[in-house]
Amino acid sequence: MAVHGQQNGFLQRLEYVQVRDCGDVRPPFPAKLLPALKNLSVNIYGCKSLEEVFELGESDEWSSEEEELPLLSSLTLSRLPELKCIWKGPTRHVSLQSLARLYLNSLDKLTFIFTPSLAQSLPKLERLDIRNCGELKHIIREESPCFPQLKNINISYCDKLEYVFPVSVSPSLPNLEEMGIFEAHNLKQIFYSVEGEALTRYAIIKFPKLRRLSLSNGSFFGPKNFAAQLPSLQILQIDGHKESGNLFAQLQVRPLYFSNNFFPF
Repeated sequence: MAVHGQQNGFLQRLEYVQVRDCGDVRPPFPAKLLPALKNLSVNIYGCKSLEEVFELGESDEWSSEEEELPLLSSLTLSRLPELKCIWKGPTRHVSLQSLARLYLNSLDKLTFIFTPSLAQSLPKLERLDIRNCGELKHIIREESPCFPQLKNINISYCDKLEYVFPVSVSPSLPNLEEMGIFEAHNLKQIFYSVEGEALTRYAIIKFPKLRRLSLSNGSFFGPKNFAAQLPSLQILQIDGHKESGNLFAQLQVRPLYFSNNFFPF
């Protein structure tokens, strides 16, 4: 199945698209249709041959009027074993300024999620949920994003993921309420220091609204000279940490709740 057609008029009213259990499927959203799509909710499940979702075309295919498209309000991709990239082509013409929820599950070949340009256009993202993406190495490639409305981060069973965000992102998470990192066996740090970054500016970071933190099989919350102040923390779950004392020192909290049983959000 693909949303292909000669006329794009009806697409301007389209709010929701679901593609489920389709066999030999092309990318559902070719470049010529994207200018007609606004604030769309997209759900794609079980399409075993799908390799890309959005075909963005070449730079010369876009006019100045078609730049910065507010393409999505939510995106769910699940059980797509051949998916190699979500966005194929130059992403500077596409804005994710309306994206509020991103859910990714069982994408066996996906190695990264956001390009640098897309990572700069996520002012409304509230929930980031990533599960069972065994080849995922990066959430964002290179540059630092800004997530001013992000409330919930849940990452589980991503065995090749070493880091989640650069340290420089942490001050841009004032509304973060829940964070869960489960069974990411190769995870070294949640917040990492980019080479050349002036880390002393971010040595102590406040997460003013974080009330639940669940971590398993990780080493450190951030670099060794990184400390996180969590004044609203109510639930702290730690599992499989060999150096939990150092972790508590970084978090600057005493364990309010300690459990070996993890309950995903």
